[in-house]
Amino acid sequence: MLKRRIRRVLTALRLESLYTVWHWLAAWDPRRLRRRALFDEWNRGAGTDAIVVRPGLRLAIDPRSREPFEWFCFRSLEMCREFDAFCREMAASRCFLDAGACHGIFSLAFAHGRPDVLALAIEPSPIAHEILIGNVGRNGLANVIPRQIAAGSAAGRLRMRQVWHHLEAMAEGEVGEGTVEVPVRTLDDLCEELAFEPDLMKIDVEGYELAALQGARGILTQYRPRLLLELHPTRLRELGGSLGEVVDLLEGLGYRFFDLGGAPLSGGEVAHKESNCRLLAAPAIGTDPTAAAGGAAGASAS
Repeated sequence: MLKRRIRRVLTALRLESLYTVWHWLAAWDPRRLRRRALFDEWNRGAGTDAIVVRPGLRLAIDPRSREPFEWFCFRSLEMCREFDAFCREMAASRCFLDAGACHGIFSLAFAHGRPDVLALAIEPSPIAHEILIGNVGRNGLANVIPRQIAAGSAAGRLRMRQVWHHLEAMAEGEVGEGTVEVPVRTLDDLCEELAFEPDLMKIDVEGYELAALQGARGILTQYRPRLLLELHPTRLRELGGSLGEVVDLLEGLGYRFFDLGGAPLSGGEVAHKESNCRLLAAPAIGTDPTAAAGGAAGASAS
């Protein structure tokens, strides 16, 4: 999202060549080149319908997923760190809730070779959901449950805008092309219906994080899952929320924040981020979730 905005500004100023130079320099980052060399080594002989995203993790895929999955392998250093952090977190987890699954790389990785675990993959986009279902089938993963819905603070319908294979929530009164209306459910209700008890969650919903988390208070209070969050400050503001509200909600439920390497982050540091960021959140040791939930509810009511 930030890169698209930068490009639009530079184009308006007739300085798009600067973006091209920046993108070219980023492609030659030695860390990225090392990851590309490893990726090429892992994928020797792999066709367009298969990809090795990490050693020992070979996935059968729809060819349309290959480039998107490559972003978690070498194309983006930040997305590589996110996926590495996820791989560390998933090792001790048994129930994974993937909100904003897109083509499903996280759910596929979680369930691959682990028949005793369960993943619930939520994706509202018809295009991405079709590819997600295909990828699940290609890998014979009966332990991945796909659902084509958006996660929100209450059940209903939501107008969303198609951006590539993603959908982005639209603000009240916002107009634009490529809009669709999708069903919304709370994560609490969906998990109750499926008797699903997540111990790990990923939230990547293109700026709709506050609403998704508001609809997951019960899960966060009862099951205390660790969270992998992608936060979109600009989109949050456009949709009437803020990073500060996300921080207040999670801290009120006894959660603390960490960067992808596991270093602690204060709530203030998170609340003041201006660009998209990926981080971890985990319940503080010794926190009473019932008391925390009551305090958060009281603060919300006031």
